[in-house]
Amino acid sequence: MPPKKSKKKKSAAKLPRFPLFKSLLWVCVVLFTGLTLFVAMHLPLKDDLRKTGTVHPPAAQKAPEKKAVRVQREPVAPQASEGEVLVQKKQEPVYEAPIDDFDTKVRSVDLAILMGLAAQGETQNVMRHRAVEFRRHRGQEFYYQNMTINLGHDVFPFLAELKKNLDQLGPDFSLKTVNSNPRDLEISILGEPTHHLFLPLSIVPEPEAPTVAAPRLVIIIDDMGESMAVANRLAALPFPVSFSVLPYNTKARQVAELARQKNLELLLHLPSEPEGYPASANSGPGTLRVNMSPAVLEQTLAENLARLPDVDGVNNHMGSRLTQDKTAMTVILGHLHGRGKFFLDSLTTPKSCVREVSRSVGMRYYRRHIFLDNTAKEHAILLQLKKAESLARRTGLAVAIGHPYPATLSALESWAKNRDMSVVICKIQDI
Repeated sequence: MPPKKSKKKKSAAKLPRFPLFKSLLWVCVVLFTGLTLFVAMHLPLKDDLRKTGTVHPPAAQKAPEKKAVRVQREPVAPQASEGEVLVQKKQEPVYEAPIDDFDTKVRSVDLAILMGLAAQGETQNVMRHRAVEFRRHRGQEFYYQNMTINLGHDVFPFLAELKKNLDQLGPDFSLKTVNSNPRDLEISILGEPTHHLFLPLSIVPEPEAPTVAAPRLVIIIDDMGESMAVANRLAALPFPVSFSVLPYNTKARQVAELARQKNLELLLHLPSEPEGYPASANSGPGTLRVNMSPAVLEQTLAENLARLPDVDGVNNHMGSRLTQDKTAMTVILGHLHGRGKFFLDSLTTPKSCVREVSRSVGMRYYRRHIFLDNTAKEHAILLQLKKAESLARRTGLAVAIGHPYPATLSALESWAKNRDMSVVICKIQDI
């Protein structure tokens, strides 16, 4: 009996301690649950930020996240699509100019002059070509320009700005007075005179320079076939431009049909192997290459022509390597001559053999004289158009090539309002 009483006492002693243990256990459970809920509430926020961007991050991070989402999801209107194609075309190496191309240096002087005028609040309207002469420097052709700039008395701020611009181009460019006359100047590149500038004391109208009978100018727009909006805009100009269409462009046939409807000259812009193909310069699908056999070369040419069978003629897209190769060009020109198509040498290399091969196969030689938009800025293109006009007036003919850039279209539309109407805008077939 005493042992049993002792056992009852022990069990009665444990009863008060059990509620205390249970209370501590519940406290732990509550704390753990609260901590779990706190963590659970924060984890979804971070996950949302990664997945949807709905939680606003700090200002420094907010803009990039928002921009990335909109670029991917925002729909593009048809008009924007046309413009996007135009921008892409603008960024492509659509023409070839060697790094040491002398004519590129001449155009940089043109820009230095335009910038000098702009700094004085003047436009190129005060500038007039008296003559444009064909010259060569170490085998590379360029056009020497004899110009008058009507600024009146205050010419020295312009001359100071021009000198600064030329100094920025480097030591190869120099500006000197002629016969110690501060208003009679000559600009030279590598010792070769390229520009003669005369700044008369008083602004007087100049007599017209001698002009040949019926001077003619051909304007060709290369790389057509990606935008009907651009094609329609060019077709609406008050003078005819020639369309040169890349055969594999997405709207090549539609653009070609428009040219035919508007009675515009139509050329195949023939993809031709450039120097460094394809690593540093790629002329695209359908490219004719010098390592092709004569049979493959002719077949590739025929395939290009089959995509635009109604063309009047052909000019080369790139082609600085192909147009140097007499064997390849003999095959190409022979095939075109047999089809009654002309070939215009875009002259992307001074080493072109097209003139020589044309004579050997009995074809008339046509060539480009001026690139309009190597510098794709409206004021620079307008100057190139004036240069082309002056060349046509002096020699009777100028062939200018441009590209479907926004600046080129704007320049052509602006030039149409005040161009020299004595210069006839015509087709290659009319010369």
